[in-house]
Amino acid sequence: MKKIIDVARYEYTHHVGKRRFWIALLGIPVGFLLIMGVSMLFSYFSFDSEPVGYIDQANLITQPQEVPEKVGFMEIFIRLIPYTDEESARTDTENGTLQGFVVIPAGYQSTYSVTYYSNKLPGSEVTGEINGLLRQNLMLQEHVPNLDRIEEGSQISLQSLDGSQSSDGADWHHIIVPLAIGILYFIMVMTCGGYLLQSLVEEKQNRTMEIMITSMTPNQLMIGKIIGNLGVGFTQILVWVLILSIGLLIYRDQIPFIDDLNLSAGYLAISFSLLILSFIMVAGLLAIIGALMSTLEEGQSVNSLLIVPTMLPFYFFQAFLTNPNGTIPRVLSFFPLSATFSLSLRMAFTSVPAWEIVTAFVILIVSVVLVFWLSGKAFRRGLLEYHKKLKLRDLFIKEVING
Repeated sequence: MKKIIDVARYEYTHHVGKRRFWIALLGIPVGFLLIMGVSMLFSYFSFDSEPVGYIDQANLITQPQEVPEKVGFMEIFIRLIPYTDEESARTDTENGTLQGFVVIPAGYQSTYSVTYYSNKLPGSEVTGEINGLLRQNLMLQEHVPNLDRIEEGSQISLQSLDGSQSSDGADWHHIIVPLAIGILYFIMVMTCGGYLLQSLVEEKQNRTMEIMITSMTPNQLMIGKIIGNLGVGFTQILVWVLILSIGLLIYRDQIPFIDDLNLSAGYLAISFSLLILSFIMVAGLLAIIGALMSTLEEGQSVNSLLIVPTMLPFYFFQAFLTNPNGTIPRVLSFFPLSATFSLSLRMAFTSVPAWEIVTAFVILIVSVVLVFWLSGKAFRRGLLEYHKKLKLRDLFIKEVING
């Protein structure tokens, strides 16, 4: 056990102690925030926030547009200014004071049609403000009981047939948690798996592995490396969760759906257990790749093929939203490389039978045992043969069939 802990400690400090690790660790959220911020700024400055004029020839507007006391950052508000004649509105539009003006004709209530004058098409914000002003004043002339409640519409709730799952019809935000788990799994495979593959191939090339194997078994070495890289992955997750938590505390009032995220301990336990098991299996597969390949370039090319199965739930994302208990989502829930995101996503929207969850765990555990056993065979045959690239077919034939 001590040898495993020593290997895990070395593997962890070897990566976490480097400056490039922290640059990459902090660079991902900072880069994401910069991209999102630049995108939002471009979107904000692409909107024309100049006011729009209107001429009410139908004498319909008795209640003017409500002007908010304060417009929040990145919010778009188009002010509607009343004019008495078209000539002055046209003049202000031509000199840039207005972005355009709308004429409400005298017979508006028989045609419900208005004319907008400008040299460019009105954006959705403009048409929304105009329609809102017209709708508000039209409804002032009607006497409809409970008008505000009727405009909100009915609240449709969903209840599963077995009574185990319910939804208030506004559960779209539940996708955030499984999506975050899927992204974390993908990042762990890309980064931590890459660290593991790199260390294995490099130690094979510089023959450090020969010295290490003399003092411990191949399985001890592999388990220590996997535990160390798993620690690297959880370090990344903890740092990102800390940054995210700080951001949510600061902007909590601007993200109202946070209060609606009711996450059960069982759901989180299942999701993170799947995440850990799936990563251990991927780490074992990468150990096999590192043992079979003679150069890092060869290992990385094969590793890129390993990424594709982990992304399968993203490719069939629509199937999970429309029918989470359909054939494709269920099959992907049993496939070890995609089980983490698939089951987490299904459990967020529907009731998943207990036998399916148990089956997914059994398949993952059996896969982990099989990969560990096979990677041990690969260690014994391949890691010391630093000059030779082995084939997986040869590994099966010589080690599995021949014992």
